[in-house]
Amino acid sequence: MANNVWDIKNNLQVQYYTAGAWTSIQADTYEISVDRGILVERGVFARPDYGTAVVRLVKKDVSDLVTGPAYKANMPFRIRYQSSPDTAPTSWTVFFYGFISNVTMQFDVESQKLKIEISADDTTKIAMNTRLTSFDINSTYHSFRQIMDKLALDIAAVDTRFSMSQQGTGGSATFQDYDTWTDFVSGELVNQLLDAELGWCYSAKDAGTQYYLTRADVAAKKTAWSNTELTISNVHSSSVDHICMDYIDLVWDTDGLVNSCFVEHAETKINKTKKNTTSITNYGEWPADFSIDMDTGSSPYVRLADWAQAVVDAADPKRIQAVSCPALRRDGTTSKIIDREIGEKLQVEFVDPSNSSNKIQQVALITRIQHQIDADHWEMTIGLWKGI
Repeated sequence: MANNVWDIKNNLQVQYYTAGAWTSIQADTYEISVDRGILVERGVFARPDYGTAVVRLVKKDVSDLVTGPAYKANMPFRIRYQSSPDTAPTSWTVFFYGFISNVTMQFDVESQKLKIEISADDTTKIAMNTRLTSFDINSTYHSFRQIMDKLALDIAAVDTRFSMSQQGTGGSATFQDYDTWTDFVSGELVNQLLDAELGWCYSAKDAGTQYYLTRADVAAKKTAWSNTELTISNVHSSSVDHICMDYIDLVWDTDGLVNSCFVEHAETKINKTKKNTTSITNYGEWPADFSIDMDTGSSPYVRLADWAQAVVDAADPKRIQAVSCPALRRDGTTSKIIDREIGEKLQVEFVDPSNSSNKIQQVALITRIQHQIDADHWEMTIGLWKGI
């Protein structure tokens, strides 16, 4: 048997945090589903979507049912694995971090075993569902980054489990009109900010930190194809940077295509229109109207024009929207794909089996990561988007 072969029974842990320590939940069998990332709306907006983990356990010990489990709602919760159980047995990597939301139990009389289901949500739920009494957008908190950083502090003041920081160094593309928000749910302001910035916001897989990306941060992640980068492909290779493809979902999606963009300020109705003439020539004109809350600045309202230009520059109906792959390599060791994160670049290649010169090679950003794990298999499905 190959070195560092991974096994669900010995090399995966489901843990909760209490009394200052992480404790593993012991079971006879495990089934795990994880789904986390962002939602892409209208082919333009990257909307936060809180991630979930569902763990199904089966165990002979019924004490959790009789006396109640030690793991309860709102406790920190994580799922982690060993990538090198033989050569680095003390090293563990977390691929989901959140807080327990529900615990349900059933005793199966026929098998005489306890069935437990634990559900957990990541910190995006806190980011989008915290009620705040007041928030001022003013000369101190005016740009996208300034407001997001202040919002992080205000949410943390209500819920100390929360923290948020920028994932990148890019400056703000947008500013907000001076305003005072009162008695509101945080997600309302987060979505307004992200829609104007064309930014992203997601929860880290390993530590519960919420991250946001500016428009410049997103653009910086979109780099060219490289023969030395991690690649999902239908052509097998022994390279550790090769990931075997199980499934590819490629679409020609005109529903999400905007090559003629009209955008207006939500209140003043100041507006700009931009078109991608190359895309219109190739695919016809696909117009869309948007109403955005932002400080447009003075005439000629460059911020609105830049917003519309960014949207139409991304107009391409041909995209790989999802791929799936095994998380374990053919020799039973873990793959590098497990450690990829939301917002990171991923290369996907599909080669015509009958004509190797006929191929698709596309670079996209990861929008969603799903894990399906049981005793027999670990499958990952990865949502992709070229981004704005």
